Amino acid sequence: MIRLATISLLAVCPHSADGLSLSPQTPSAAAPLMARQPGTGSSVTLPTQAGAWVRPDQGRRITEETIFDYMDGAGELYLAYRFDHLDVYLYPAPTPSLGEIRVELYWMRSTDDAFGLLSVDWGGDAIDLQERGVIRQDAVPAVPPHHALYGGGLLRFCSGHLYGRVMASRESPASREQVLAIARSIVKGRPANGRPPAVLSTLPGRLGERFVLRPDRTCFFRSHYVLNSVHYVAPDDILGLNPTVDAVVGEYRAPQGGGPVRLIAIAYHTPDAAAAGLAAFLKSYLPGGGTQAAGRPVPSAARGEGGWFGWAAQDRHLAIVLGAPREEEAKAMAGAALAALIRQ
Repeated sequence: MIRLATISLLAVCPHSADGLSLSPQTPSAAAPLMARQPGTGSSVTLPTQAGAWVRPDQGRRITEETIFDYMDGAGELYLAYRFDHLDVYLYPAPTPSLGEIRVELYWMRSTDDAFGLLSVDWGGDAIDLQERGVIRQDAVPAVPPHHALYGGGLLRFCSGHLYGRVMASRESPASREQVLAIARSIVKGRPANGRPPAVLSTLPGRLGERFVLRPDRTCFFRSHYVLNSVHYVAPDDILGLNPTVDAVVGEYRAPQGGGPVRLIAIAYHTPDAAAAGLAAFLKSYLPGGGTQAAGRPVPSAARGEGGWFGWAAQDRHLAIVLGAPREEEAKAMAGAALAALIRQ
């Protein structure tokens, strides 16, 4: 499995929040900076000062053309989720020993894209930026109910079309307090996020009789780059993924131990795209280039590395199970997953 070790990705889906919890020496958020996403009417407010950290008036705008200059290759992840632009703001401290606080505001083209960035990695402590309780009424069982995560000086969150990262270069109780204060200022007054991507509701809580879904391993994706970061499938895009696709990968484990079973559920834009994705997958995974799969009824299964894999497709939907211990289980799991995907 390949994990994204070069960047720390999480996000939260906060909405409105209480006022900033700035330290006593902070002169309030006077003359806040208003950052706006063109064409959406969405804006955020950044305080001028957060504790000892004070930002300059101007930030830095990063576009598709300059994102690789800013993050040296890791921009692929954001482009995979329909990235619009990034605004970066620095809060230097008066003494170098305190480090700096960096704010990154990733404006995406949909709320699903912002959520997808969060779902790449669910690690960290849950943070409630609204201060209304971490559990969300619109949560779905396939993913954790919280959307704000903090760890190692980094807070990751999403709010509507916005995916944000606020990070302290040197973590301390004081920097943590101000990282959270800045994030609460950003999400204050913004609309609530709504439900996560609809395809997430297609993941069953169990596969077969023994395997239970792990919500903290569920990822919403649109590209093979993201899929491979969660579970490596192939070096190339054999599933025909693109920005029009809604896809999710879930991990299932048996309570008694053993290796994981993974389910990939994809809703394509057209039936032809789904058929092409399945054909390319079978060509890559089956001996003989997949010709032996011709004429097989679906759901079906074959033996591969790490166990059996199963597949089932109908109309514009495709379900693939990887790592099942037995052939009949792989078939049954793929069929059940496809039925849930069609009901979406």
